Amino acid sequence: MTARLKMTCLGLFSLLILGSGCVATSRHFVGNTTSPAQPIIALQPGGPHADSWQTFDIKLDYQYQQDGDMFEISGVAVLSSHYEIMYARLRDLKVYLFFLDKDSRVLQAEMLDRSLTIQLDERLQFTRFYKVPPGTASITFGYDGTVRGENEGRAMMMMENTRSFYLLPLGK
Repeated sequence: MTARLKMTCLGLFSLLILGSGCVATSRHFVGNTTSPAQPIIALQPGGPHADSWQTFDIKLDYQYQQDGDMFEISGVAVLSSHYEIMYARLRDLKVYLFFLDKDSRVLQAEMLDRSLTIQLDERLQFTRFYKVPPGTASITFGYDGTVRGENEGRAMMMMENTRSFYLLPLGK
């Protein structure tokens, strides 16, 4: 086997491992109960239904419509402006959609969007289509992010100027 072929196989194997990890990321939320801090939205048939979902860290303006077990959601997510005062860059931001049962347990978790820039004022726009899992009574959103200050090149300053924030259904 040539070195080039070995490198190609190794690269494809790495992509397969990375891709399978990305698919399963939100599965570990299934069965967990939402936090009392997570605003929950009771699903209504038909639509479109529009509203906002907001916490200290993030604001989502969204609209959805439901036709049987088909669910369409679109909107925009923005980071709260208080991060712009103390931090310079967005390192990562993932926004999730959670389908919940009547007891606020996660039936299905989906990543709506992920930030691909370092801009604190980035607007994450999304439009997604899903099949609603049986037993779904409501939805909620969640997020996981990290911001950084200016001095990210120095190890000590990076530790002091980095802040992670999240709101995810982590309790069983």
